[in-house]
Order: sequence, then C-alpha cells, then structure tokens
Amino acid sequence: MSELIQYQLDANGVAVLRVNRPQARNALNWAMQAQFADVVTAVAQEPSARVLIITGAGERAFVSGGDLKELYLHPEPEAAERLNRVMGNALAQLTELPIPVIGAINGDAFGGGCEIVTACDLRIATQSARFSFAQVKNGLTTGWGGAGRLVRLVGQSRALELLLTARLFDAQAALELGLIHRTTSMDKDVFEAAMIWALDLVNLPRQALAAMKALTYAAGQQPLSKIQQYETQLFVNLWATPDHLEALAAFGEKREPVFNQNP
Repeated sequence: MSELIQYQLDANGVAVLRVNRPQARNALNWAMQAQFADVVTAVAQEPSARVLIITGAGERAFVSGGDLKELYLHPEPEAAERLNRVMGNALAQLTELPIPVIGAINGDAFGGGCEIVTACDLRIATQSARFSFAQVKNGLTTGWGGAGRLVRLVGQSRALELLLTARLFDAQAALELGLIHRTTSMDKDVFEAAMIWALDLVNLPRQALAAMKALTYAAGQQPLSKIQQYETQLFVNLWATPDHLEALAAFGEKREPVFNQNP
C-alpha cells in the first residue's frame, strides 16, 4: 500500500488500516479509495487476520470523507458512480468479513467518514472527536451505504434528524445515540485502547465470533423465523468444534480455556 493508506498485520493477527493524510484531514482521494478497498479485500483473503482496526493518522481527523478539492473537478455522473461503487462495496465487505472490525475514531468523522464509522462492528472514539453526516450540505445523500446502516444503529427517527440537519455532535452524544460503543479519556490514546479491545477478541473462539457476527447482521435484515433457523444451524455446527469442547473441558477442570489451538 502507499504511505497514504497504511496496512499492517501483527503476529497476534491484528490487522490495521490507517488513513494517513492528516494534512488534508484524512480526506480520501480517488487513489486512496481504491487502496482502502484493496486493503479490505486483502484482509478478507488473509487467514491469519483475526481482528481489523480502522483508524486515522494524527489527532484532528478520523476520515473527513471524499476529497472535495479533487471531486470538485469531476461533476460528471460517472464520477458519482465510481465514488459510490468503490467505497460502497468496500464498506459492505467490512460487514461481511468473518472477523470483528473495530473503528478507532481518533478525531473528527465527517460525511463519508461517518459512513465508515457505521460499517465498523465495534466503535471507540476519543472524547474530542466530532461527528457530522454532512452530505446534505453538499447537495447529496449518503453514498457509501451509510443511511441504511445508521437507521439500524440508532433508529429511523434519530437517523432522520442527523441526516436532515447535518448537525455537528460530540463523542458523548454519539455514545448516547448508540453510534459508538466506548469513549476514551482525554489522556488515553484511542488506538491503544482499540488494540487492547482487539487482543481481548483474539483470545475468543474465532469460529464462534464469525458465526455470531454473521447471525447478528442477518438478524437486522431477515424475518425472525429465518433467523431462528440460521441460528440453529450455526449453533449445531459449532457444538462439536474444538473450541466448544475446550470450553467444556476447562469448565470441568476449573481452569481458563485456551481457544484457537487448531488452525
């Protein structure tokens, strides 16, 4: 990857996608959007990846959406189609990854940056972060799947208010709305907090995490009867796996279980 979209995978299986353009508030230009999508695909194809953290460089911005200075030069409809397709598909793929995705929101998330936030499974923000679904101020709707995900996260009424007003709100308000799950104290680095969270997840059974994520997303889209059938299938399939047998053995032997011992 280029220096503007950084990707790394450590020995614990924690992958990190970092948007590294702080001088432009981590706005995504055309090339960065394609590279962002490439990283998501690379993680999907990496069997050793256990958790993905998405964050931004610096302290001012997480991601401020698409690069308006560049987009200003492309009023043609084909540019809109490209912008929608590349990032829309990438964020949809995030929800399909069989691993947890943590958004480590190190600063402001505006426009498309807020849409990236909604595509993360778990979201932690520094207390100084600010949020705005600012698309309507540019004469647009959300374009990366953010509206639908926001409705599922906070409900239709709250989503309407955020999307129609484009208002600016802080991390505490985001926490109360349900847009994020946790905040960090002002003196604690949000990426370090996200890494601690990621390492906790790495110690949990990988197959069960994947199944639970798939089940939860399906539950937001399908009738309850179908979800119950899907849940039964996943539950039964996991029953005889090494991780469940290890959990039973650890309970019987009064010790902590050690999961993911089999590749």
